[in-house]
This record gives sequence, structure tokens and C-alpha cells, in this order.
Amino acid sequence: MVLAVLALGFLTWAHAAFWQTFFAPQDVPDEIHNVKTADGWRIGLRRYRPRGDGPRYEEPVILCHGLGANHYNLDWDPPYGVAQALAEQGRDCFVISLRSHHGSSRPGPFNRLRWGFSFDDYLHYDVPAVIEHVLAVTGAPRVQWVGHSMGGILAYALGGTPLEQKLAGGVVAVGSPSSFAHQRYLVRLSRLGALLAGRTRVRKSWLQRLVAPFTGWFDPPFSELVIAPKSMEGRVIRRLQAWAFDDISAGVARQFADWVANDRFRSLDHAVDYTARVGALTVPVLLVGGSKDMMAPPACMRAAAERIRSEDKTLLLFGREHGSRVDYGHGDLLLGREAPNEVYPAIAAWLASRATPVARGAATATR
Repeated sequence: MVLAVLALGFLTWAHAAFWQTFFAPQDVPDEIHNVKTADGWRIGLRRYRPRGDGPRYEEPVILCHGLGANHYNLDWDPPYGVAQALAEQGRDCFVISLRSHHGSSRPGPFNRLRWGFSFDDYLHYDVPAVIEHVLAVTGAPRVQWVGHSMGGILAYALGGTPLEQKLAGGVVAVGSPSSFAHQRYLVRLSRLGALLAGRTRVRKSWLQRLVAPFTGWFDPPFSELVIAPKSMEGRVIRRLQAWAFDDISAGVARQFADWVANDRFRSLDHAVDYTARVGALTVPVLLVGGSKDMMAPPACMRAAAERIRSEDKTLLLFGREHGSRVDYGHGDLLLGREAPNEVYPAIAAWLASRATPVARGAATATR
């Protein structure tokens, strides 16, 4: 019996290891930076330097992933990867992996046990450390920010704070809700996530790696919550399953469960109202939504646009009814079949129109 259990465990590990190697991404960044936070974490930052013969810009672009994901949602193998697409347009891009996501860790012998942190820790430690590092490395006075889902919510939560002015180059929020009044179907799912997390984390990455070779051939139940049906290439789904998703910390899971159940955007201890910060945003903001996005449906994105105070705000919705070739869900806004042709150019153009062009010699001299 013991031998059978050990054999099953080995075969399970070997299966996951083989497919993760088989599906490994090929593209690599130009540089990898390790940014130390005030509470001792090491945040991985992947840099893609400007490419091509086009213009260069003063403001670097920081890109941040969403809940339970990592940097691969933003810098996958071309033609997918909005970071590489922006670099081809002359942008200096830095892609974050937040704490305990791929490429980020807390040094020490018990690193794997250090879970339980919350969205507040991302906001108070990871984001400021990354922004300050990028400004120091590039010599730029401000940055531009591209966040998918929770990555955009992090930018919302900087509204009215001193750090907001360092995002004065503009914020792009892709599928980023600022409330959950339109997603009541997520209440039970978010509660289940908080329950499964316990005091440490939702251990989902190992399961996603196990099922990676079987995904993408059909649309499993509830998959419409994260991607629109038939919106992504099957081979891309399989590879992303093996690499682009990570566990969710217990504090983050509890916080999202609170937000969804109570439609309140606030700190874990309820002391800080982040909803008020959304309303305080004054930097330029582009909100990008998908016609079939169930995490941040069009009504939710319209509500976010109305709440944001900035005089320079734009809402772009992608889907057939808006003239797109396909309908878009949540994840396929960045990794769908047509995202490189429709979504990436819109983001690049908006960012460029609010960035400061510089002579190519000057751009390289300060970096």
C-alpha cells in the first residue's frame, strides 16, 4: 500500500514536470531585476528594452498581472505578450511578478511557508518598491502603468495618494472592476476560494499543471468566467495552464471574498476605503473591457469610468457589437486570438499619445 502511494505520487510529479517542460515558454526578457521591498521580499521584474526603428519615449511602462496569475499573462511568447508588443513600439517595459508569484520570493529557509499576505501587502510594499526602482533605473520622472484585472485595481487604489503622481503618464486598466455589483454570481466562488485557502493559500497551480495537456480541446464548465468560448488557441491555453497561473494567498482570497459579497472595495481590516481612492484618480486612465467578460462585465467597466474623477479618461470595449472581429472575455483581452491585432495596438496608441517623445540618443544615454 505504501509503495503504491509512493508510486502514484512519483507518477503525478513526473507527469506535471514533463508537461511543464514540454510547454515551457521560449521568449526571454532582456534583463531580470530583483527589487527588495520594505518588508524583505524580493520582487522579480522582467525588462524588455525598446526595439525597432521608431520613436522612443521618456516614460517607462510597468505591467502588472492579475489575481492568481503571474508575469506570463503579459509577456508570453510572441505574437502574444503585450510587453513585447509595446517594446516593438519603442517602449521600455518592466513586467512585475508580485510576491510569491513566479520569479518573486522571500529569502530564507522557510520561504514556502510564508503565505497569508493580502492585496494590501501588494499595494503597500510591492508596488511602491517597483515604481521607485523603475524610476531610479531609467531616470524618468514618471511611469505609465498597464494592469490586467487586479493589476489595474492596484492602480485604482493609488488614487489620491502621493504615489499616484508617479503614474502621471497614464494608467491602462484591462478588465479591472472597481465594484462587484454586476457580478453577484461570483459570491459563492469567492467564498469557496477563501475557505480553500485556509490560513495559507489556495493551492491551484499544481492542479492546473496536471490538467494542462487536456485543456484547450473543449470548453470545460465555468471556463466562460475567465475566457470567452473559442477565443483562444488551444495550444496557447495548454501552455499557459502549465506556466501562467499561481496559488492565491489566503489574505488575498479573503479580501476578494469580502469585496464581492459586500460590494466594498477596502483593506482587509476594513480601515481603508479604496472605493474613495478610485474616485480620487486624476491621472489619465484608459479602461479596456470585453463584451463577454464575466469578471469585469461592460456595465462594471462603465461604472468604473463614471467613478474615476480624471478629466482624461477613455473607455474602450472590445467585442463584435463594438466592431471587433471576435467577442472578448477576461483573459483573452490579452491572450486571445485577435488581441495582438486589436487590443495591443489600441493600448500602444493610447500610451504613446500621452508619453513624451525623446531623441533616440537621449533615450539610450539615460539607461
